[in-house]
Amino acid sequence: MLRTRIRAGPLAGLVLSALFAALFAVISVGELFIPALSPEMGEPAPVTLRVPYGPRIVRDTHDGSFTLSYEHGRVIVPRGTVLSEHDEDHNAAMAYETVRRMRRPGLGARIASLYVMYLIVSLMLTVYLRRFGQNRVRLLRTQVGMFVLMTGSLVVAKLLLLFTALPEFWMPVAALPLWVAIAFDRRTAFLVEVGVGFIAASLLRFDVVLLSVLLMRGIAATMFFFKRKGSRQLLASGSFAGLAGAIGFIALTVLFEGSFDLGADLKRWLGSNVLACIGGGLLVGLLGRTLREPAERAMGHVPRDKLLDLTDLEQPLLKKMAAEAPGSWEHARAMANLAEASAAAIGADALLTRVGAYYHDLGKTVQPKYFIENLAPGERSPHEDLEPDVSADAIMAHVVMGTKILREGNIPEPVVEFAYTHHGTQVVEYFWHKCLEHGNPKGLTQDHFRYPGMKPQTKETAILMLVDSIEAASRTIWPPEQKKFEEMIQRVIFSKLAAGQLDQSGLTIEDLRIMTSRMASTLVNMNHGRIKYPWQREADRAGQPPTPTPHPSRPGTPTPTPSPARPATPTPTPPSGAPARDGSAAAPPSSPRGEAPAGGDDGEGASGAKDGQPEDSDRAPRKAH
Repeated sequence: MLRTRIRAGPLAGLVLSALFAALFAVISVGELFIPALSPEMGEPAPVTLRVPYGPRIVRDTHDGSFTLSYEHGRVIVPRGTVLSEHDEDHNAAMAYETVRRMRRPGLGARIASLYVMYLIVSLMLTVYLRRFGQNRVRLLRTQVGMFVLMTGSLVVAKLLLLFTALPEFWMPVAALPLWVAIAFDRRTAFLVEVGVGFIAASLLRFDVVLLSVLLMRGIAATMFFFKRKGSRQLLASGSFAGLAGAIGFIALTVLFEGSFDLGADLKRWLGSNVLACIGGGLLVGLLGRTLREPAERAMGHVPRDKLLDLTDLEQPLLKKMAAEAPGSWEHARAMANLAEASAAAIGADALLTRVGAYYHDLGKTVQPKYFIENLAPGERSPHEDLEPDVSADAIMAHVVMGTKILREGNIPEPVVEFAYTHHGTQVVEYFWHKCLEHGNPKGLTQDHFRYPGMKPQTKETAILMLVDSIEAASRTIWPPEQKKFEEMIQRVIFSKLAAGQLDQSGLTIEDLRIMTSRMASTLVNMNHGRIKYPWQREADRAGQPPTPTPHPSRPGTPTPTPSPARPATPTPTPPSGAPARDGSAAAPPSSPRGEAPAGGDDGEGASGAKDGQPEDSDRAPRKAH
């Protein structure tokens, strides 16, 4: 059985939540247990002392009345300031720190309460990712990476609070939801922002204004990020997020205090809260762009630059495939164009899909002659001398070998996933029927002819599974009309749906409808016709074959193209009505070369054969061949 990517279950989610909730608690109150960081009157402050924003009871010295007042100027005593009993701010900061550090009564209970709140937030996140997130965020590697990045964001925020005198609105915690939106989707990014914003606000006793600004800025950054391909877009989204945070801060201040003096705030320069809101947004965009690649790697996502490197046709593994399995390589290139267009049409990762198409059949380089696309005209198929189950194992071995080659070549796991999912868990129908025709002397079952891989877990891998069948079937469609292509594509899609191969892919009915239209249009354009050149028409009238075509690169020499008129080839129809590669149906009798016919019901819209050759599987051969 192939080793696949590990998905996080309930137990893993609980362990992750408990572990990282403990880390968040340490980050929040860890400095309380370090004696060197305890402030003393008359001594320089070892860390920056802050009193959170909130209401204070103020006594009028004239009439003795008390009023509830929100003081806009937060108390910040910079690190290194000598604490004086005669300074009101110093006294307020020391009083707040004394209450925080009091071991009795209640310090242990307060820490336990913090831990419980962090645990609840972490559990909410892991449960959502496991039950409602897309398949890629259900992976254990992805969830661990998210929590690691969240921990890193909180550490940066805590260091900013302890060792700088900057306003707390400089916290760049919104970079994390930006990375999540780039790698996965906005809904997951929104939930991550809520979690990280809540925990970051808890570092300042759940400052309500800080929490509100962090949430507004993080959600705005995610919403204003329109194009995942452009790194500059990260800076733009960070700028808009900063403006949104600043506007929200002013509105909240007016709500609590009744007024806001913008001029006085801006005159404070680095101490300005408005500038801090804007600057924090810019810092989010800058960090998002600078650390994008390592952040995506941490979450198990392949950075765009790495994918572009993998599309280079000089890549050693691609050169190996082009040299050793040229027919399979050309099929993969044709698939790449069709799959990329389909992925782009439904908003999936088009570049990842193209790369997956390039590499998914690399295992065919081990035994290329077992696949008809790599046989020369008239060359004898090795399947003629093999028993059906041995042939099936030989064919299925290419997925196992391809996965092994890709992993040994340090190809990213999301690309390797295409190798062991593009056949799902289908049956190699052609050899199974051939086994039954021979009386099944070994008493085998369908499971002996079933791919041991896994069903597609993402939209991108599901697209490749469909395109693998559709591209091969498109070669038999004539004339190349939109309606004929759509009928063939619909038959292939329905066969996959009926076999349950798309159950875990996340594709919707709308996605399938859009893909059908886009693939049909792409195939029509790929198979466009051309008129015959005069020398071709003269050769036809004379009943002679056309002369060799001059080299197309020679100047002044036209390049002839095939005539659009060619006879249609009828395809036999099996009783089962199973869809074939060409959108029709075909019976599964054995061919004289041991090759599979063009039809079957293996869930691929084909017999497990590619252009007449039995398809391959994700299982290593059980017998030597």
